[in-house]
Amino acid sequence: MHRHVDGWALGRFQDGPDLFAALVVGDRVIRLEPDAVVKGPATIRALLDDWARVRPVLAGLAAAAGPEDGVPLGSLRLAAPVEPRQIFQAGANYRSHVAEITVSGREPGDTRSDDELRRVAEAIMDERVRTGSPFFFSGLPSAMCGPDDDVLLPPEAAHVDWEAELAVVIGATARRVPRERALEYVAGYTVCNDISARDLQFPAEHRPLGGDWIRAKNRPTFLPTGPFLVPADQVGDHRDLEITFELNGERLQQDTPRNMLFDLPTLIAAASAATTLFPGDLILTGSPAGNGGVWRRWLQPGDVMVTAIAGLGTQRNPCVPEDV
Repeated sequence: MHRHVDGWALGRFQDGPDLFAALVVGDRVIRLEPDAVVKGPATIRALLDDWARVRPVLAGLAAAAGPEDGVPLGSLRLAAPVEPRQIFQAGANYRSHVAEITVSGREPGDTRSDDELRRVAEAIMDERVRTGSPFFFSGLPSAMCGPDDDVLLPPEAAHVDWEAELAVVIGATARRVPRERALEYVAGYTVCNDISARDLQFPAEHRPLGGDWIRAKNRPTFLPTGPFLVPADQVGDHRDLEITFELNGERLQQDTPRNMLFDLPTLIAAASAATTLFPGDLILTGSPAGNGGVWRRWLQPGDVMVTAIAGLGTQRNPCVPEDV
């Protein structure tokens, strides 16, 4: 896959056994050497821990980079571009997705039309936005994989699903951040695909206790992330970023963050009211309509997922059976 960055971004790369952080300018990768930008190794976490000072330094390096600096982007393997301490995931946060769930999940004997059910869902969503709050669950960093890595399908799950999502990278320690200042705490954005084993998510034995988020959503490789961390000032208005998902070349998801129920400032304010956010933490903002349930289609070995967000980049993840 040919990749190119407009402006600059950050990434993590593997060259043989060597894993390192680097600046990405166009289609060139410029390694960040120890003590050049931060004291000691220039890890993504170290850069984000000092983001207010580091960001303009990196912008200066990008502006000064020549066309032959660094190495070709295509010569390196990409790892997930961030190393979060915590991952927060917003559930049921797109109008299209909630309406889809309402229609596809109708009870037996419910004779209302799809349009009637969508109108009911819209009324419920409007009330939720007016009086309610975002729903979050926690993710595990161990579930992350790179933007070109294989996704491992476990043998005990038959209904493995996808969810293309805009992910926000936090750039400063945040606690009880007011909504009006929330975007000041955003370092940048990346692409995530929240893979879920739906048939393991709400097992009958655990249903009274809620969803089994660990078993269903946090398996190794169930969170493809990247390709890059794109700084917020390189993005423009995040609400206009088109999110798409294709399975074997067929487009199944397409939307923009303007259609989120709870917008990004609200998500950051709510998450920081519940706990402390740290630099490098990820907030996944929810997924639009078009998941496997509505298509009656689940991931199978040999499938290839392409998850993209305009301006942030593209993932290409083949699905393979987990070797057990």
